[in-house]
Amino acid sequence: MKIAITSGKGGVGKTFVATCLASALAKTQPVTYIDCDVEAPNAHLFLKPTDPQAQIQTLPCIESVNPEKCTYCGQCAQACYFNALIVGKNNAMAFPELCRWCGACQVVCPHDALRVGQRTIGTTYQDTIDDIDLHWATLAAGAGGMTVPLIKKIQQKTDGNLTILDSPPGTSCAVVETVKAADRVILVGDPTRFGQHDLKLSVQMCHSMGIQPDIIINRTGIGDLEQLRQWCRRLNLPILAEIPDSRFIAELYSKGLLAIDYVKPLRNIFEQLALTIQESKPKQCQPNISIDDVKPTRDEVSEHQSSIVNRQSSIEIAVLSGKGGTGKTSLAACFAQLAQSTVADCDVDAADMHLLLEPQIIESQDFVGGRVMSIDPQACTHCGQCIDLCRWNAIERTDNTVTINADECEGCGTCVLACPVNAITTQPTTDGQWYFSATRHGHMSHAVLEPGMENSGKLVTLVRKNAASKNNTDKAVIVLDGSPGTGCPVIASVGGAAAAVIVTEPTVSGLHDLKRILELTAHFNVPAGVIINKADINPEAADQIRQATRDANAELLGELPYDRVFVDAQQNTQTVLEYQPDSEITQTIKNIYTAILKRIN
Repeated sequence: MKIAITSGKGGVGKTFVATCLASALAKTQPVTYIDCDVEAPNAHLFLKPTDPQAQIQTLPCIESVNPEKCTYCGQCAQACYFNALIVGKNNAMAFPELCRWCGACQVVCPHDALRVGQRTIGTTYQDTIDDIDLHWATLAAGAGGMTVPLIKKIQQKTDGNLTILDSPPGTSCAVVETVKAADRVILVGDPTRFGQHDLKLSVQMCHSMGIQPDIIINRTGIGDLEQLRQWCRRLNLPILAEIPDSRFIAELYSKGLLAIDYVKPLRNIFEQLALTIQESKPKQCQPNISIDDVKPTRDEVSEHQSSIVNRQSSIEIAVLSGKGGTGKTSLAACFAQLAQSTVADCDVDAADMHLLLEPQIIESQDFVGGRVMSIDPQACTHCGQCIDLCRWNAIERTDNTVTINADECEGCGTCVLACPVNAITTQPTTDGQWYFSATRHGHMSHAVLEPGMENSGKLVTLVRKNAASKNNTDKAVIVLDGSPGTGCPVIASVGGAAAAVIVTEPTVSGLHDLKRILELTAHFNVPAGVIINKADINPEAADQIRQATRDANAELLGELPYDRVFVDAQQNTQTVLEYQPDSEITQTIKNIYTAILKRIN
């Protein structure tokens, strides 16, 4: 049996639950643990492998163009859906980091002028700890579009044991790739406003796949637990366990310790959870039940329309985190309040900023980001050329009929170019919606990506473009609330920004993920500063973060204490500055914002 553990957002305890459950299950049987969160893998920090075996993972790519063969006809660049080739009058360039190895350019090149090389997409690791066979991977810095291929690499490691699939957070294509391989899906959420909203997005994703997930509620004691329970009952979502909020558990987690080894009541919860999973079957999906409140409300404000049409130069600050749950969005909302300009919520996979700023929509449109192919059965001659050429294995022959699986299709168009009878056509896909809105602290550019859609980087770029082009203040500061992780949406958020502000926390996972995001900002040559949230929860780890910041030539912008004020403000639909305007923590946030502006200047 394969059990996928996922969550609507990071920081709700997904890996905490997955590692504790794996430990409890391993007491009675061998367990395979596959950490599919390749952008920010953390399970190995808690399961403690001692001798991991590493292997560099590569994929073929178009490495360069042979000038002795190329006639600069431009057909390859026209065919490349991923913009990995540029052809001018007298030169041609290939960008291996953008190549997805679809083969379209090779189909159309009349002179075999394209040179093939290898592109590093990441590194996979394996080790065995007691009765747990652990596999994980790290995505190479700047390897946009390679998250799913790397996940596929490590998912090949299943060996018949009971398998835990530790999923990435959110509802992106990487999450869909993980959970579609599972026999059972468990969603981890918490009772906060952010946690409940993002849990609804995950349930919507599961229902779209015909999956009825189980629920584990973590950190009970904060937020509105009864509201979350009622919502789960209404949607017939079984709650398998409830785990109390505890600073002591948080401190154990910050040190990379499995809390079930130190807290007996917690071990009892997970041992009972292991029995429940082994003895019960998941419920059948009820996809017709309405999932409410998953998109921004449409309280339109058309009178603002004429005031946002002038493009002005602006300064972009990207607020990032290597993982979710560090307080990134709460701090980004505070910075937006101080800037009083435009904020862009670039976390299109699990957008939360609208829950704090309550935007009133000025303008909205569908986001047409991808395309999908279809085959005319009357025109198709069943020659099989498209099947042979499709590197995504999205085309198959069944009962003398050739069809395309839209879920596997990457939209590259190689099959369209290769079909000798023009039986394959392409149609654009609506992958989400974008919005431009008014808030009490200025304007807001935001979007919602439909579950499982891959074009998050394109949608983030559009969100940034809207924020800049519709800003009406010269030299205004635009706050970009980036996605967690290091993949496509983060790359699209940070590239070209004036500075990156990385929010982390003093835990073993926080330190690990901080180093990865600092590697990414250095890759794109974006100056970085670091904020340590919950700085007092683990002083030793906080010292390590300060040292890692210095080692990366980044600036320590400020530190914040462990404080529930972020959750309390969130529950009241306010920023921390609004909720406690005269507090010490508010003054600290203002000082941090001042330090950010000084770094930019």
